[in-house]
Formats: sequence, C-alpha cells, structure tokens
Amino acid sequence: MIKNQKGFTLIELIIVIVIIGILAAVAIPRYIDMSAKAKSAAADGITGALKAAAAICYADYVVNGSATAGLNATTILSTTYMSDTGGAVATSATVITATISGTPYTWTYTAPSQVSGRSPTT
Repeated sequence: MIKNQKGFTLIELIIVIVIIGILAAVAIPRYIDMSAKAKSAAADGITGALKAAAAICYADYVVNGSATAGLNATTILSTTYMSDTGGAVATSATVITATISGTPYTWTYTAPSQVSGRSPTT
C-alpha cells in the first residue's frame, strides 16, 4: 500500500535549523559592530555640525563688527546655524553634551582668539 505522506523528514528539519544557526552566528556580531559604527557616525555628524556652526558664528561676529568675547557654547547652539541640534544641549559656556542611543557624548568648546568689536571697512 502506497501512502501519500506530506511534510518534512527529521533530517531535513535539523539541516534547516543548523543552517539558520550558522547564519545567526555570522550575522549577530556584524550587527553589533554596525550599531557601534552608527553611534560613532552620529557623533561625528554632530561634531561636524558644531564645528561648522562655531566657524560661521565666529565669521558672523567678525564681519558684523561684534566682539568675539561673547561667543560660547550656548551662543552657538542658539543661533540659526544650529536649528536642529540633534539633541545637543549646552550645559555650560564651554561644554556641549548629547545622548545618542543611550550613550552620552561631550564636546568642549574652546573660544577662538579674541577680536574686539570694530566697524567693517568699506
């Protein structure tokens, strides 16, 4: 008597489970490494934005004849050049902090050399 059986044999199921285990063993470490790289890239992006905003603020102060002594971390974050701070907060005049995916990052703002207020020459 011939039976029409449907389904998978035990050996086929075990082979599939072994293949899934091998794939998981390879993929999980790569995913963890990718997460660390993503956090680092986010911090690098905010660092670049902060540097650019600081440079633009400094140039704006000098061009408009303002004394650069007023430039600090709070001033830079509150300008229109940093409309999206990425969660960065100025905790003092020289320290900017941000938390990216649960990891706190801290940047220290060092003021450039002082330029006293002067009128732009025409």
